[in-house]
Amino acid sequence: MEKHHLLELGVGVGIVALVAIGTFLHQQASKVDTTGSSLKVATSGRVETLNSTTYSSLTASSTISATIVGLYARDAQGQIVSAISNGQPDVSANLKTYIFHLRPYHWSNGARVTAQDFVYAWQQLADPKTQARNAARIDFLKNGAAVRTGKKPVSALGVRALSKKRLEVTLQQANPYLDEILADTPMLPINQAFAQKWGKDYGANATRVLANGPYQITGWSGADDTTWRYVKNPNYYHAKRVQVKAIDFTSEADITKGAKAFEAGKFDYAALSPQQVPSFKGSNQLKTQRTTTEAFVFFNTTTGPTTNVELRRAIAQAVDKHNFTQSRLRDGAQPLNGLVPAGLTNMTNGRDYRAATGELLPYNLSKATAAWNRAKKQMGINHLNLTLTIADNDTANLAATYLAGQLEHNLPGLNITIQKVSLARRVVLETAGKFELVFSTWSPADSDPLNLLSFYQTGSRLNITGYTNAKFDAMGKAIEKSGTHPAKRLALVQQAERYLMTQQVPAVGFFQDGSAYLLDAGVKQFPIMPSGAINYEYVKVH
Repeated sequence: MEKHHLLELGVGVGIVALVAIGTFLHQQASKVDTTGSSLKVATSGRVETLNSTTYSSLTASSTISATIVGLYARDAQGQIVSAISNGQPDVSANLKTYIFHLRPYHWSNGARVTAQDFVYAWQQLADPKTQARNAARIDFLKNGAAVRTGKKPVSALGVRALSKKRLEVTLQQANPYLDEILADTPMLPINQAFAQKWGKDYGANATRVLANGPYQITGWSGADDTTWRYVKNPNYYHAKRVQVKAIDFTSEADITKGAKAFEAGKFDYAALSPQQVPSFKGSNQLKTQRTTTEAFVFFNTTTGPTTNVELRRAIAQAVDKHNFTQSRLRDGAQPLNGLVPAGLTNMTNGRDYRAATGELLPYNLSKATAAWNRAKKQMGINHLNLTLTIADNDTANLAATYLAGQLEHNLPGLNITIQKVSLARRVVLETAGKFELVFSTWSPADSDPLNLLSFYQTGSRLNITGYTNAKFDAMGKAIEKSGTHPAKRLALVQQAERYLMTQQVPAVGFFQDGSAYLLDAGVKQFPIMPSGAINYEYVKVH
């Protein structure tokens, strides 16, 4: 669950995120291309698929969302706006049934986007045969959970085409975040005839996917490619507002090259690693901001020493997160003491949810020591060796080194071994439950805090901890049923989060990520979403 910088992320997706190493934008000349003809982007991630039902990385999510839009989308400020939906659905009195009226969007092969394209895509996402890691995102629909777990057929899913232009959506429970959910990558339409033509190869390269959004992708032949291109889609419904005609991407593992090239006048946007930030302190080109992307340490709750909740509680409180964000990251990041990040959503009185809920298991050495002593007594040990598994990149390495140092110093007798693997290998290990501790990041797809809680519900494919608890599952169901009462719903979310993160502790929040980058004055508008995602549709240059 780590972000590929999303600078991909968020694209509001609800998927497993990849740690960002950086993305930078450049051009061939010594200044920004003011003709609006092209931009050049280097990213640390690669695209593994263009199939919106099976992707697992945020690089892929970002690419898919730049080429395909759904019923709703996000504007330059990150606000939800209507897209294929005309924004005026017919809504039932109980707020569970919606009929969306579709605007005349077209696929890149000339076919009109129809209601059946949504039905097909959502049924594919829910179908257990697809084995989509983001399948739980379909649970907002009637029978969503039952379909994805194989208890009901895909035909029972709460979506149907009333005509080519009218889509009926039936919810399991009323949901105040519906428009945000419908803007997420997993909820994008798929042209059924085209997808069925290619079968399992749908989305495997640029010729096996259709676009209906601001850009089409070219020059991408598969998951091993390190270069690809966005080309402005002339048939896009809002083509007039897309200024940049082409964007060339290169997968670049070494983020330091971006800053050096920026200084040489070759780039107009360069993401920075935490280690680079001090070098640009005082520069008016240096920008930092907090994002909603979060970093966690996940515990294996099914086997090994980390099944002991006192051990998990000790680890959770033994790390000085404030020192890490201020002395190591220095990019706008802040400590995360809980599951829901600051700035994600507000209570009904307007107060930030995180501030209203408080800090859950913050750094407290005396409490950590007491929990560690209880854990050692319960396990009958004086010393313990644990392995922390990470994807081998700059951010994860920095975090793991700090975590190991803090834990070994503050919990005498505990030894941490850092296991560095590729991101793909880390995902395999965590999916198989072959880990003790995992460092990973996640970018919330929307502002509904329930999505973060749902990670830990029994049966969720995102629940790598293996945690299962009937009481917590019941709390989730109660939250879902309270959709028409926002204040009650948020209060139940708070109750569930406190129970999960203080009494059960299947994971511990580490930090809320920041974004540091250099931006040339020639870039007039470069929308970076709260998640850290870049909304290329609205990029403008002077």
